[in-house]
Amino acid sequence: MNTTTQFLPAERASPDEVALQHRMLAADPIVVGTLEAMLNMAVILNRQRQVVYANRALMDFLNLRDVENATGKRVGDLFGCKHACETPGGCGTTEFCTKCGPANALAAALFGGEAEYECRISTVLSGDELDLRVRTRPFLYQGMAFVIAAFQDISAEKRREVLERLFFHDIINTANGVQVMLNFMTELPTENIPSFVTAAAEASTRLVEQILSQRDLYAAETGELQTNISRISAMELLKSVSNLFSGTAAARGLGIDVKSTPLDIYLVSDKTLLSRVMGNLLKNAIEAERSGASITMSCRKTAGGTAFEVHNPSRMSEAVRKQIFQRSFSTKGAGRGLGAYGIRLLTEKYLKGSISFSTDDAGTTFTAEYPERLEV
Repeated sequence: MNTTTQFLPAERASPDEVALQHRMLAADPIVVGTLEAMLNMAVILNRQRQVVYANRALMDFLNLRDVENATGKRVGDLFGCKHACETPGGCGTTEFCTKCGPANALAAALFGGEAEYECRISTVLSGDELDLRVRTRPFLYQGMAFVIAAFQDISAEKRREVLERLFFHDIINTANGVQVMLNFMTELPTENIPSFVTAAAEASTRLVEQILSQRDLYAAETGELQTNISRISAMELLKSVSNLFSGTAAARGLGIDVKSTPLDIYLVSDKTLLSRVMGNLLKNAIEAERSGASITMSCRKTAGGTAFEVHNPSRMSEAVRKQIFQRSFSTKGAGRGLGAYGIRLLTEKYLKGSISFSTDDAGTTFTAEYPERLEV
């Protein structure tokens, strides 16, 4: 077996050894009774981090018929982590595992300590992020070392927490901006008021946009979002989004360049949701840049539809790159993480497209591709 790893050891116990460990634990009524009495999902792992026993709560959560379906697997295999098959060593051996809650909790337990982490697993089982709280502790059984790991699904809790914090943070900031401008207008000479009226109107428009965006994002999370299909000019959409954020960009000393195309490109899709996606991509690019930079927006025809691109000159850090599309991750602090995740959710689930990015010394480019005609 390939033992190359970027974090935890890659070696696995043989199938015969795992089967022996499973039979030994499954035959003990105290071990089985304790795990089955737990409300949370729980597993017992050997020193190679392979499951040797799983309780019914976990089996039901994963829709597995019997415990043998889980035996021998690692945590990433069980929950369908998309990174678990990226290296020969599997779960625990990739660069992404260094940031993984279960991997770090297991590492602590293997060295004799107890640990508790929250984590987000990008799962291929549902195509979504699974938020878990994991607690581990080591224990000895008949002279052999094992680890007990208990898991709690906190996806709904995290979703509600992030939605609320993101909503109130953005709304309060924008509303405060409107309030400051209106108060300042009372002290201005009459001839200077019109320019501030325009700025206040733009800020109030952003306020409404944020409220509507949050409504759509919440509806998307709960599966209740409805699409409204129409014929859309790609260039008009980009110019509209650029105009909406021009004031924000100017205030940060940034420029927005919308690259024109020889012929306009049209697609049949949901204009509101597309505007939400492009607006969030542009907003993220603005927040990632320093004064003096220029952000580029463009579109091009593809074999199956249309690709939109947003480019900013800065390179994305490795830490951000590894977690960018996870639900609760944010570069702006705890509880602020539905930007890129919301973009992916709307793109893949409702607009039937794809979202990707590249980043190097030339900058960062997000590419959102959509079909020529959205079928609902």
